[in-house]
Amino acid sequence: MNCPGCGRDHPSQAKFCSECGTRLAPSSSPETYTPKHIAERILTSKSSVEGERKQITVLFADVKGSMELLADRDPEEARKILDPVLELMMDAVHRYEGTVNQVMGDGIMALFGAPIAHEDHAVRACYAALDMRDAIARHGAEILVRVGLHSGEVVVRSVGSDLRMDYTAVGQTTHLAARMEQTAAPGTIRATASTTRLAEGFVMTASLGRLAIKGLSRDVDVHEVTGFGQATSRLHVAAARGLTAFVGRDVELRELESAVSSARAGRGQLVAVVGEPGVGKSRVCWELVNGVDPVEWRVLRSHALSYGKDRPNFSARQLLQDFFEGEREHGDDAAGAIARRLRAVDPALEPMRPAVLSMLDIPYDNPAWDALDPRHRRERTLETIRQLLVRGSVEAPLLVFMEDLQWVDGETQALLDCLVDSLVTARILLLVTFRPEYRHRWTGQTFFRHIGIDALPTDAAQNFLHHLAGDDPSLRPVTDSLIAHTQGNPFFLEESLQNLVETGALVGHRGAYRAVKPISGMVIAPSVQAVLAARIDRLDVAEKRLLQAAAVIGRDAPLPWLRAVTEDPDQLERQLAVLRAAEFIREVPSSSGTQYTFKHALTHDVAYGGVVADRRRFLHGQLVDAIERLHADRAAQEHADTLAHHALAAERWDKAVDYLRASGTRAYATGGVAECLDRCGRSAARHRSPLRVSRAALPARRIRPARAAERAGAHVGGSDRRSSSHGPRECDVGVVRGCARELRRGDRVRSLRARRGRRSRRCRAAHCRVASPRRLSRGAR
Repeated sequence: MNCPGCGRDHPSQAKFCSECGTRLAPSSSPETYTPKHIAERILTSKSSVEGERKQITVLFADVKGSMELLADRDPEEARKILDPVLELMMDAVHRYEGTVNQVMGDGIMALFGAPIAHEDHAVRACYAALDMRDAIARHGAEILVRVGLHSGEVVVRSVGSDLRMDYTAVGQTTHLAARMEQTAAPGTIRATASTTRLAEGFVMTASLGRLAIKGLSRDVDVHEVTGFGQATSRLHVAAARGLTAFVGRDVELRELESAVSSARAGRGQLVAVVGEPGVGKSRVCWELVNGVDPVEWRVLRSHALSYGKDRPNFSARQLLQDFFEGEREHGDDAAGAIARRLRAVDPALEPMRPAVLSMLDIPYDNPAWDALDPRHRRERTLETIRQLLVRGSVEAPLLVFMEDLQWVDGETQALLDCLVDSLVTARILLLVTFRPEYRHRWTGQTFFRHIGIDALPTDAAQNFLHHLAGDDPSLRPVTDSLIAHTQGNPFFLEESLQNLVETGALVGHRGAYRAVKPISGMVIAPSVQAVLAARIDRLDVAEKRLLQAAAVIGRDAPLPWLRAVTEDPDQLERQLAVLRAAEFIREVPSSSGTQYTFKHALTHDVAYGGVVADRRRFLHGQLVDAIERLHADRAAQEHADTLAHHALAAERWDKAVDYLRASGTRAYATGGVAECLDRCGRSAARHRSPLRVSRAALPARRIRPARAAERAGAHVGGSDRRSSSHGPRECDVGVVRGCARELRRGDRVRSLRARRGRRSRRCRAAHCRVASPRRLSRGAR
């Protein structure tokens, strides 16, 4: 990089010229403007995110009218105006752990959710947009920024050593975000509905209606993000909508009430409510916290932020703000009010006033405190808060509620460890929530209670959906499907139901919906997918890749098959133990040996969906080889369906036809005519795909799709064609041949089952209803 003043060459990370002191232009490499702690996380996760599909939010921001603003200015003067603005933009992105992927003259492009995974990527992007808008407005210089946001899917190709991410957008992900920015007025933020739905409650928005976007055939729902919302958690968002029925948690609530009684009697309690995302940890605690007598109990609340690990004392500061809520409202006399409150709790606490004031960001004048080295200030601050809570519990019992410890910052964790040691004789109930991956040292303490929250059992889940959706008869298959896919997770149930409403499958209002469209497959709600994908991404690289390999096998993964596809067989047992402890999978004994099952169908779907096509094909191919090797000559007889599935996904066309034929034979032998036809049709349809794309992609042994169906059909018929000319099997073989003719003439697959339903006649000899091969072939003409 050359200095614009004297021309001296400098390293790319240099900010000022070593010869003349001129400020150097920022390099376009993300490495130069990404904070160190974020850069380390990106490089750490680099190998685990390369070659994966990610749900992200894209942010575009630029200075509106920069050309006019800088038109008549000297280049050096122009840089003095633009550089601080770009730095404010990037600071806002980095504050919420986003990644600035490009700096484009007078603007930036940033990504939230890749390469660092975020389950709240849309919320972070909106917060960053609001921060940069407000910061630039305060900066002055008559500069206004415009921002565009859109949430969608990308495929991460690679992450360079300079942190630049090479990715491929799926659909219109980046295009829509750029269009939102280009159509936004100066000083405003525009976002698509896909972003505002994910950030509902966390930000305030105003609908701008449907706008025509260049390059898209359909109009797009557009919203303006106007400010920060009041919600700080999903429970707050749910409360704003109206809380759902509280069902299936009587045992857990009684355990919490028992802890309240013990703490009231002076036997301090530490209660951890533990469970995976969405099972209802916060809701159970909400019922308890809002059920205690506010006259008797003093309740202090705090929560950890998903982006708050690098914000020291964030949660601890919230506790102090709650404790001194009344005193902080005294304005200029807040420091005096806090001093009086400290003396009221215990006169011995008054000398600790500087520690409290510094934590609350209230001005103070105490040179002795400022002169302390950071280590001693930290120790005294922790001790001050500990004594304040313990001695404050003498006045009234304290219920200290801290949520989401899996994201807690290091300083607050140190405070927790310090406070726990003083609980035994204090009238304090310390109630915390966290996910299974959080690690602590409290196990074995006599005052510690662990309350595990699982998904709702089937009857409770049905009751939950009954209150949420209603009891219309058309909902029965919907509720059954929802419970099967979500395994009774309340958050997943609610979000999946809402997704069906938004896609038009259900109509009505809350508590009185009815189904108007058949649900052929359950689409994962974006909010649920974001939670699960982020949780998977927090695994170490080895465990994550093993989970993805297990997802390729299916919902159930036999141990020998896992061993065949794992990248490190020696570490397999340890990695499986990690996945079990994190509650991604469960070990299930079976007649054929140990196998592992995904705890949730949705987790399986998200893990599988994150694998890019090339790696999927490779893993499916590995499984074909492994199953054939492990089961030798019994493979076609015992695992024909499974092998056909994996061979098709691996695009091993010859083997796919052979195993589909074997599977069809087995189905036919047991009277499964429809299943037999389905396999024949799939064989033909799958073969047509590469023919349409490129002849170069064809396997060496070319097989025509129609011929594939005829081969399968001929094998299914076999010697049965020599039997009675009016037997049911001959009729079925005729259907297969008719299917083959139809494929050859029309070059497309028609739904055989639908045609059997529409065009069927009674076969007199067989006394059964089957599709007429003559009518099938006539329809093809």
